[in-house]
Amino acid sequence: MERVAVDLQLVRMIQRSKDIDSGLPLWARRSNPIVRRELGRSWRTMLPEITFLRQAFVVQAILIVLTLPFPFLIALTLPTVTASILLFPFAIYVYGRLLFLTGATAARSITSELENYTLPLLRSSPYSTYEIIASKAAASIWRQVEDLGLLLIAAALLSTPLLISQYGSLWPLDQHPYLSRTAMILGLAVSMLRLALEPFMVAMLGIAMGAALKTRPAAVMGTVSVAGFYFLCVNLTRFIPMSWPLRFVVDFFIPLAVPLLVTALSFRLTQYLLEEHQ
Repeated sequence: MERVAVDLQLVRMIQRSKDIDSGLPLWARRSNPIVRRELGRSWRTMLPEITFLRQAFVVQAILIVLTLPFPFLIALTLPTVTASILLFPFAIYVYGRLLFLTGATAARSITSELENYTLPLLRSSPYSTYEIIASKAAASIWRQVEDLGLLLIAAALLSTPLLISQYGSLWPLDQHPYLSRTAMILGLAVSMLRLALEPFMVAMLGIAMGAALKTRPAAVMGTVSVAGFYFLCVNLTRFIPMSWPLRFVVDFFIPLAVPLLVTALSFRLTQYLLEEHQ
């Protein structure tokens, strides 16, 4: 009976993985031949609980709104502030390691094609250059998806106390009740969305650097340099005193717009370089 229960659980996990993949573009699915080729035996991964993350965000957003008529609810988050502060350095380390491995894997995936002269063979497949590039970026993220899922859960559950402390000090809750709470909800949404956008940005940077510099060490160094400059600019600008409209742009618009822009530019550059290489 225990063996049957284990087998049923495995079947459910496999089916769940297929269901999640079916909602992704064809180039991002693990069943895609290019993605499968890059992953090898690493295609079996624990996927993020998207439904749980969505529910966690909605529940916490509702709780923040409820602090308007019931301010005492803010006090309920205070015991978790210490835990959030203590876990924050560990989360930063895990995220930095995840981004480094994602960029390095993406750089290796394209430099190996160039070094082994297999790029023309790959481009002769039924897949377009667009699909090849996007699939290689997706594969590099699939390798780190388990750690990414844990970080998403941590962001969903532990960000709110830090956001209350941050924006509550910028705009006191009693003086700016709507402004501060809007910033908290937007901050929670942005913190979760960044975890989806930034790894893909770093993956595309790695591929672009690999296509441009041809060797993995140079490509990894280039990726780390550009990504490091991005994170310094995004995070250090937050310490500059500014009005609330500009603060909203710096905290909520730029961290989402810049990764999209860098991803698009990196993709265009890679596409140009690969087609020129042909």
